[in-house]
Amino acid sequence: MKKTLFVIKTLILAFLLLSLASIPGGFAMGFSSASNPGASTDTPVFLTITLIGEIIVPIYLLIYYRAKNNLDALDIVMPFKKDKIAQKFGIGYLIGFLTFTIVFAVAVFGGGFTTKIVWSSKNIVLFVLMLIGFLIQGTTEEIVCRGYVQGRITEKLGVFWAIALSALFFASGHLGNAGVSLEGFVGLLAFGILTALLRFYTGDLWLCGALHGAWNFAEGPFFGTPVSGISGTELLFKSTSVPHHPWLNGGAFGIEASLTCIIILILLSALTVYLGQKYSVNKLDLN
Repeated sequence: MKKTLFVIKTLILAFLLLSLASIPGGFAMGFSSASNPGASTDTPVFLTITLIGEIIVPIYLLIYYRAKNNLDALDIVMPFKKDKIAQKFGIGYLIGFLTFTIVFAVAVFGGGFTTKIVWSSKNIVLFVLMLIGFLIQGTTEEIVCRGYVQGRITEKLGVFWAIALSALFFASGHLGNAGVSLEGFVGLLAFGILTALLRFYTGDLWLCGALHGAWNFAEGPFFGTPVSGISGTELLFKSTSVPHHPWLNGGAFGIEASLTCIIILILLSALTVYLGQKYSVNKLDLN
């Protein structure tokens, strides 16, 4: 019973952290609506403000745990080791970008998307800001889901339940997104399991945070597809889903809901377990 209450409390607090992340973007949109009634806030500019504003979560956690002088807890919820940072970050970003590119290429060659170039030199500043913004957003979600949820639950219930519950919490956090479907939920669950495994085997969040940020950046500003149901982020390419091919393009929710994406994420998770069991100091009990 105590463990159940602990899990419930942890998930509620994690939900509040995600709610905190949305405050800066909500404030900016509210200010815009008040000063310019009728103006659209569904634009790359406001999305960028929302993404960068999510940095409020790691700042809050740093201040909170340092004020309590509880650095051990901070290392659990925000495990960022100081060794080989560039290497881990670079590998994570490369994995995220290339994995999405492969999934997207399969969809395009299978007839799931029509794609056109929409790039303009006027987009360069916004392109860079979105690159930074998606890194902040992706890393923040990893801090909440793989740092806070997975880290705390590992202490009470062990690695298996920590990975499962952090992935379920991550997928559930997107249920309010436009176009969400069962396939989309499964795709996000597979993504959550992959990053949870990376957090476990590496012992920190550098790699999975970079992977998450790279995936979302490739998905939206670069290739111009919906980012888990969020549209309107295209800056380099604009890709339109072809009807009757949801198993390739994921429909309105985006490519995470495609069968191709789910299969590739499962295969990548299996590869992560294989390499992790072979080379990492952390080992899953597979017996």
